[in-house]
Amino acid sequence: MRTLTSLIICIVFTCNNSCGQTKISSDEKQIEKMLQEFYNNYFTVFATEPIGVSSQKKLEMLQQQYCTEAFYRKIQDIVEQTEADPFLKAQDSDIKYLRTLSIKKDMQSKDTYIASYVGNAALGETVTIAIHLTVVKVNGKYKIDNVW
Repeated sequence: MRTLTSLIICIVFTCNNSCGQTKISSDEKQIEKMLQEFYNNYFTVFATEPIGVSSQKKLEMLQQQYCTEAFYRKIQDIVEQTEADPFLKAQDSDIKYLRTLSIKKDMQSKDTYIASYVGNAALGETVTIAIHLTVVKVNGKYKIDNVW
Protein backbone atom coordinates (compact mmCIF):
# COMPACT_ATOMS: atom_id res chain seq x y z
CA MET A 1 0.00 0.00 0.00
CA ARG A 2 2.81 2.37 0.88
CA THR A 3 4.51 1.65 -2.47
CA LEU A 4 1.27 2.38 -4.34
CA THR A 5 0.84 5.69 -2.49
CA SER A 6 4.44 6.66 -3.26
CA LEU A 7 3.92 5.75 -6.91
CA ILE A 8 0.76 7.87 -7.15
CA ILE A 9 2.52 10.83 -5.52
CA CYS A 10 5.40 10.52 -8.01
CA ILE A 11 3.01 10.37 -10.97
CA VAL A 12 1.05 13.39 -9.78
CA PHE A 13 4.23 15.35 -9.10
CA THR A 14 5.70 14.47 -12.52
CA CYS A 15 2.46 15.36 -14.29
CA ASN A 16 2.22 18.71 -12.51
CA ASN A 17 5.79 19.62 -13.46
CA SER A 18 5.56 18.57 -17.10
CA CYS A 19 1.99 19.72 -17.71
CA GLY A 20 2.81 23.22 -16.53
CA GLN A 21 5.55 23.63 -19.10
CA THR A 22 4.55 24.85 -22.53
CA LYS A 23 6.13 23.38 -25.60
CA ILE A 24 7.11 25.70 -28.42
CA SER A 25 5.71 24.43 -31.70
CA SER A 26 7.80 24.34 -34.86
CA ASP A 27 5.57 27.10 -36.28
CA GLU A 28 6.32 29.31 -33.29
CA LYS A 29 10.03 28.63 -33.70
CA GLN A 30 9.82 29.58 -37.40
CA ILE A 31 7.96 32.78 -36.56
CA GLU A 32 10.42 33.73 -33.82
CA LYS A 33 13.32 33.05 -36.20
CA MET A 34 11.69 35.19 -38.91
CA LEU A 35 11.10 38.05 -36.46
CA GLN A 36 14.67 37.78 -35.15
CA GLU A 37 16.01 38.00 -38.73
CA PHE A 38 13.75 40.95 -39.49
CA TYR A 39 14.81 42.88 -36.39
CA ASN A 40 18.51 42.08 -36.87
CA ASN A 41 18.36 43.50 -40.40
CA TYR A 42 16.03 46.37 -39.52
CA PHE A 43 18.01 47.55 -36.50
CA THR A 44 21.25 47.35 -38.45
CA VAL A 45 19.99 49.58 -41.28
CA PHE A 46 18.03 51.93 -39.01
CA ALA A 47 20.81 52.45 -36.48
CA THR A 48 23.97 52.37 -38.56
CA GLU A 49 23.25 53.87 -41.97
CA PRO A 50 23.02 57.62 -42.54
CA ILE A 51 19.48 58.95 -42.85
CA GLY A 52 18.65 59.36 -46.51
CA VAL A 53 17.14 57.86 -49.62
CA SER A 54 19.40 54.80 -49.59
CA SER A 55 18.61 53.77 -46.01
CA GLN A 56 14.91 54.53 -46.49
CA LYS A 57 14.81 52.24 -49.54
CA LYS A 58 16.54 49.46 -47.59
CA LEU A 59 14.02 49.77 -44.76
CA GLU A 60 11.13 49.72 -47.24
CA MET A 61 12.58 46.61 -48.90
CA LEU A 62 12.72 44.88 -45.52
CA GLN A 63 9.15 45.97 -44.78
CA GLN A 64 7.97 44.59 -48.14
CA GLN A 65 9.82 41.33 -47.59
CA TYR A 66 8.60 40.70 -44.04
CA CYS A 67 5.12 42.30 -44.03
CA THR A 68 1.85 41.48 -45.72
CA GLU A 69 0.95 43.71 -48.66
CA ALA A 70 -2.04 45.16 -46.83
CA PHE A 71 0.03 46.09 -43.77
CA TYR A 72 2.91 47.43 -45.86
CA ARG A 73 0.52 49.95 -47.44
CA LYS A 74 -0.44 51.22 -43.94
CA ILE A 75 3.07 51.72 -42.57
CA GLN A 76 3.59 55.27 -43.87
CA ASP A 77 0.28 56.39 -42.35
CA ILE A 78 1.31 54.89 -39.00
CA VAL A 79 4.65 56.73 -39.14
CA GLU A 80 2.88 60.01 -39.90
CA GLN A 81 0.34 59.54 -37.11
CA THR A 82 2.84 58.51 -34.44
CA GLU A 83 5.93 60.37 -35.67
CA ALA A 84 7.91 57.22 -34.93
CA ASP A 85 8.95 54.04 -36.64
CA PRO A 86 6.27 51.48 -35.74
CA PHE A 87 8.71 48.55 -35.60
CA LEU A 88 10.93 50.30 -33.05
CA LYS A 89 8.48 52.76 -31.46
CA ALA A 90 11.24 55.33 -31.84
CA GLN A 91 12.51 58.11 -34.10
CA ASP A 92 16.11 56.97 -33.83
CA SER A 93 18.01 54.02 -32.46
CA ASP A 94 21.38 52.66 -31.45
CA ILE A 95 22.86 49.39 -32.69
CA LYS A 96 23.70 48.40 -29.08
CA TYR A 97 19.95 48.03 -28.40
CA LEU A 98 19.99 44.99 -30.69
CA ARG A 99 21.92 43.06 -28.00
CA THR A 100 18.91 43.34 -25.69
CA LEU A 101 16.33 42.27 -28.30
CA SER A 102 13.93 39.58 -27.17
CA ILE A 103 11.19 37.90 -29.24
CA LYS A 104 8.47 36.01 -27.40
CA LYS A 105 5.04 34.60 -28.14
CA ASP A 106 2.23 36.53 -26.47
CA MET A 107 0.48 33.77 -24.57
CA GLN A 108 -2.69 35.88 -24.31
CA SER A 109 -3.26 36.11 -28.06
CA LYS A 110 -3.15 33.50 -30.82
CA ASP A 111 -1.10 35.19 -33.55
CA THR A 112 0.70 37.83 -31.50
CA TYR A 113 4.38 38.10 -30.65
CA ILE A 114 6.21 40.67 -28.56
CA ALA A 115 9.54 42.12 -29.61
CA SER A 116 11.20 44.06 -26.82
CA TYR A 117 14.50 45.80 -26.30
CA VAL A 118 16.13 48.10 -23.77
CA GLY A 119 16.76 51.64 -24.95
CA ASN A 120 17.24 55.13 -23.58
CA ALA A 121 14.46 57.61 -22.94
CA ALA A 122 14.70 61.33 -23.60
CA LEU A 123 16.46 62.09 -20.31
CA GLY A 124 18.93 59.23 -20.60
CA GLU A 125 17.03 56.83 -18.39
CA THR A 126 16.78 53.19 -19.44
CA VAL A 127 13.40 51.96 -20.66
CA THR A 128 12.13 48.66 -22.06
CA ILE A 129 10.28 49.14 -25.32
CA ALA A 130 7.74 46.46 -26.28
CA ILE A 131 6.29 46.08 -29.77
CA HIS A 132 3.33 43.78 -30.34
CA LEU A 133 3.25 42.12 -33.75
CA THR A 134 0.52 40.07 -35.40
CA VAL A 135 1.99 37.37 -37.64
CA VAL A 136 0.05 35.46 -40.31
CA LYS A 137 0.93 32.83 -42.89
CA VAL A 138 0.70 34.00 -46.51
CA ASN A 139 1.52 31.59 -49.34
CA GLY A 140 3.45 29.36 -46.96
CA LYS A 141 5.54 32.20 -45.45
CA TYR A 142 5.05 34.00 -42.17
CA LYS A 143 4.53 37.75 -42.49
CA ILE A 144 3.97 40.67 -40.10
CA ASP A 145 0.35 41.82 -40.45
CA ASN A 146 0.11 44.46 -37.73
CA VAL A 147 2.23 46.31 -35.20
CA TRP A 148 1.19 48.20 -32.07
